Amino acid sequence: MPQYFGDANQKEIRQYAEIIAMTDDVYKIANYLKISEQIIRQVKEHIFIKEHELDIPNDETNTISRVRANFTPDGEIADLWISAQNEELQPRELAKFKRLIAHEYIEQALMADGLPYRSPKAWIEHPICGFGNWPTPEHFGAHDIAPNTGRPNPFSHWVNIIGKSAEGLMLADNLSNLDELLEAIREKI
Repeated sequence: MPQYFGDANQKEIRQYAEIIAMTDDVYKIANYLKISEQIIRQVKEHIFIKEHELDIPNDETNTISRVRANFTPDGEIADLWISAQNEELQPRELAKFKRLIAHEYIEQALMADGLPYRSPKAWIEHPICGFGNWPTPEHFGAHDIAPNTGRPNPFSHWVNIIGKSAEGLMLADNLSNLDELLEAIREKI
């Protein structure tokens, strides 16, 4: 039974349990996206099944504590996964789902390399924004440098937020270059 580090609502917990129990989703999604089953399997394991070492902030004390838990269920991710498994994504949803797959695939590989989800040294008191995770060129995590799911350029946050050059980092719309992109990111960090 998964242990979640944050508050999760019952609907999202049920959705994640349904996804965990699926046996043909990896095959169906890989065929739908026309990418490797291995990529989809690793992403499923990372998001839904695997426990992670995570630094969790306490906003009242401005401290962090390390916990081992599963990612807290996210209804949007669950909805996208289920719709992709059923091949029912609308064009905008499909683009968002592909970006999610890219983000999670890169994130899980960097975490497997030993990079934390978020750097413990990036949890600081910011003079304007308050206590939070503020990555720097020296202190960042796998989540911070994986392709951004919400920006038109999936690497624009590298310069603006992390202070690193993203020159040469390109994500193919069909996700055909994920392994090459991962190697290029490893070389830059």
